[in-house]
Amino acid sequence: MKKNILYIAAFVAALLFAIPAQAQFCWGVKGGVNLGNNDLTVLKDKGRVLSMDSYTGFFVGPKAEVCIPAIGLGCELAAFYAQQGMELPNNKTFKQNSFQIPFNIKYSFGLGNRANIFIAVGPEFGFNVGETSMLVKNLWNDENGNIQGSISEYTVEKSTLSINVGLGFTLFKHFQMGINYNMPWDKVGEFAYIEASEIENFKDIQNGENITIDNAKTLASTGEKVQHAYNNIKSGTVQVSVAYLF
Repeated sequence: MKKNILYIAAFVAALLFAIPAQAQFCWGVKGGVNLGNNDLTVLKDKGRVLSMDSYTGFFVGPKAEVCIPAIGLGCELAAFYAQQGMELPNNKTFKQNSFQIPFNIKYSFGLGNRANIFIAVGPEFGFNVGETSMLVKNLWNDENGNIQGSISEYTVEKSTLSINVGLGFTLFKHFQMGINYNMPWDKVGEFAYIEASEIENFKDIQNGENITIDNAKTLASTGEKVQHAYNNIKSGTVQVSVAYLF
């Protein structure tokens, strides 16, 4: 992961130094919505354990562009505060807050003097802030007084690397609209759970102990009973954006 970031950073630096003097510079503000694609179909038969629906978040922040009008080639660097997440059982929502730094290579072709269409591709570096995990205790007593259900935990990576692919258009050299798909380069998180029936010491749960995945392992007869149902989550994100260039 760290090597990939260093390689990409070196490439970006070399590209910036190679920009010719006739290039044009502009800056502005960009924002939009994040439409999470959390399709964990492998867990459809465990709906009471995990129910990850798409969650609509947002992103906003400054951006800068450098372009060479003669050939339509340029690059875009931005810094966004972003929020996305997942819908979990019991009407809970895990909100993931992060700073995102995308660097996209852009190619534009004109539709006259007032508009152009662009395509963009490049890496994006993410740094999570705030909570990086969420515990969900989905427990209840059956008719015999026995505890049923599960304890689960969703954890996200502290830093991520992803790839952007997008297209959009510019109007009057100031207004931009676009759609982008952000694909993770590596895993962005993992989900683990343990069934209540696998925990031997039910008394600790009934007494309200702060159960986590880690101490659930000590309550179970063996740590292997904690199931990493999905330990390589690579959920992508569709982004719809608008921007204004000064």
